[in-house]
Amino acid sequence: MAKKTKAVRVGELTWTPEAWDEMLASADRAAEDYARTWPRVKAVRYDRKSKLVVLELSNSAQLAIPADKLQGVATASEAARSDVRILGPNWAIEFPKIDEQFTVESLLTGVFGNRQWMTGLTKPASRAKSPRRAAAIRANGRKESRPKKLVTV
Repeated sequence: MAKKTKAVRVGELTWTPEAWDEMLASADRAAEDYARTWPRVKAVRYDRKSKLVVLELSNSAQLAIPADKLQGVATASEAARSDVRILGPNWAIEFPKIDEQFTVESLLTGVFGNRQWMTGLTKPASRAKSPRRAAAIRANGRKESRPKKLVTV
């Protein structure tokens, strides 16, 4: 008769006890590295007057981000913006009324939403088409931009 080995099962996944223990140890090491690298949130609030989300960090720094830069928060009501909380073990903040979460890491590195949101934030203002700018572009297009090359025979 075959000898049965113990296994750790989570849903449809199965690990040996040794692999499971190594995975947990690796996760613990990653958490320790993260804790050494990134500060934690001590307090968070929304300042209605300045329209800033203000984080007090464990390294005594203060981070203030314009609410209109944060995906989901930009279009939220003042009441939804004001309901901001520290999430989990102080590594993130949450706006529960609009179901938006941001990690300290992402905020400190300037990531305020998904790729599409960030692309919209970084588009230069010069691409905005006002009637005046459109007329200037048309006028410049009618001008000869470079002198014609002379052909010598």
